Amino acid sequence: MGRYPSGQRKLTVRSRVVQGIIMNSKAKGNLAVATAIRHFVSSGYTVSLPLGDSAKYDLVVEREGEFQAIQCKFAGHEGNAGIYSVPLYVCGGNRSAGNRRIKYDRSDFDSLFVLCANGQTYLIPVDQVAGMSTINVGRNSKWSRWERYLLRDGGDNCSPTEESDGENSSNSVKPVKLVTPSQAVAAK
Repeated sequence: MGRYPSGQRKLTVRSRVVQGIIMNSKAKGNLAVATAIRHFVSSGYTVSLPLGDSAKYDLVVEREGEFQAIQCKFAGHEGNAGIYSVPLYVCGGNRSAGNRRIKYDRSDFDSLFVLCANGQTYLIPVDQVAGMSTINVGRNSKWSRWERYLLRDGGDNCSPTEESDGENSSNSVKPVKLVTPSQAVAAK
């Protein structure tokens, strides 16, 4: 590890490739939060974000006067093909304790939203995961504890046929193909 002139250590950020894009831990967490917001908004919830990173949850959702605190996690590590490990602890960050891993407890949030690297999402009640350090999701068998929490809606269920039948079809949102900056430069 390199040293700066003042003797401080050089910090390195661990990155991983997700869908062809190199992402560090913060970016993967942001992707999980953005996916959760999409899910909850498309399901009719109002979504609120806490100011700063000091809350024990990532967002608050509300529908019909009921509020829930949601913790979002990205699961990118595959122990076996299609099985993703979900870390259920904080290392530093909003509850810094040196190198210790602090596990979540029942009072930290109401539900855990998990985004796997393959795009699958889960919504798990906190009482199912409180006190655990890791769970593995993605098993597709009758013995899997977590598959009952798999969100099968995929967010936006609107088909092009339904959209074109609406009275404002000319103002409808059209699908957009996302392009990375390097792809945009290559296309010129």
